[in-house]
Amino acid sequence: MLSSLINRISSDEGNAARYRIIYAFCMVIHAFYTVVFAIYGITELLYFNIASSLMYFLGIVLVRNNRFTLLWVLLIHIEVISHGFLCSMYIGFEALFSLFSISMIPVAYFITYIDPAIKHPLLVSSGLALVNILMLIGSNDLSRGRDPIYNGLERDFITHISRLNIIFASIILISFSIMFLGKINYDLKSLKANNDKLDRLANYDQLTGLRNRNHIRDIFGQYIESTDPYCVILGDIDDFKHVNDTFGHSAGDEVLKAVSAIIMDNVGDKGVVCRWGGEEILILVKGTTEKCIALNEKILKEIRNKTVESGSRKIKVTMTFGLCDYGDAMNIEKLISLADKRLYIGKKNGKNQIVTVS
Repeated sequence: MLSSLINRISSDEGNAARYRIIYAFCMVIHAFYTVVFAIYGITELLYFNIASSLMYFLGIVLVRNNRFTLLWVLLIHIEVISHGFLCSMYIGFEALFSLFSISMIPVAYFITYIDPAIKHPLLVSSGLALVNILMLIGSNDLSRGRDPIYNGLERDFITHISRLNIIFASIILISFSIMFLGKINYDLKSLKANNDKLDRLANYDQLTGLRNRNHIRDIFGQYIESTDPYCVILGDIDDFKHVNDTFGHSAGDEVLKAVSAIIMDNVGDKGVVCRWGGEEILILVKGTTEKCIALNEKILKEIRNKTVESGSRKIKVTMTFGLCDYGDAMNIEKLISLADKRLYIGKKNGKNQIVTVS
């Protein structure tokens, strides 16, 4: 539940939730001090805290995402600064109500930067921080050399209040540190998700899920540098134009997806599969020539036995492959060219086969 709440207030849509949490916490503190000041008969601060509690209650009810958010930020700072100043004048600076002004400085930077509705966040947050600091200095200076208005309060009362204010201010700082970490974690996850999406768009064929031609070229170097044996296999779906012309392009897409799935399932982590172009599929697979041929024969058999369904149509397809191993040529480009020549031989000699020699 706590993790869900943190995720919610850390998200880009969590502005209203963040403001409501701030306002609810402030309302609770002011409600508490309303009772305290009522007990001790500090009338002016009693009324101020009643008004503050009502303001925060209205804030909880009325705050909306991206609506008047700068106003909500300004209101809370004005209230906190005013409350701290008045408490310093009426019961003394030693009560440490000024700590709330300090705790609001990181809150200002956090809120203004994550709220897209607030323009010029650095200017706004720095301005609020400066006002907080100046009012803190002013409260300190004015309270020195003069007695507070309510001078007869017990020393223990001031001590207890100062301790409570240290606790409350610390809770604010800890809470916003958690929010800050939650926001960083949320943004990192969002960034990774977006990067993964861009990676798939840039490097994978959207129809088949296979790597695209540009992406597989980055992998060529890894195979060349490796000392492990490998093979290059280039396959082409037989009579694919006839499938498109007879059954329609949507049926052709289903055939491509079905064939790609068979190849990917069989290759697995032993290699990489790429949509080389149109109905051509390129396979880089690690292993000896014998193992690669055995794998290719399994793929060929499964494709031959597969019935692709497109609507009410049932389509049978075959595929022709040209295969060569890493010893047949000096580089990947030549290996692909050689595999293409062997594929062409297979097409001329009846299709639905694997050609391993030129």
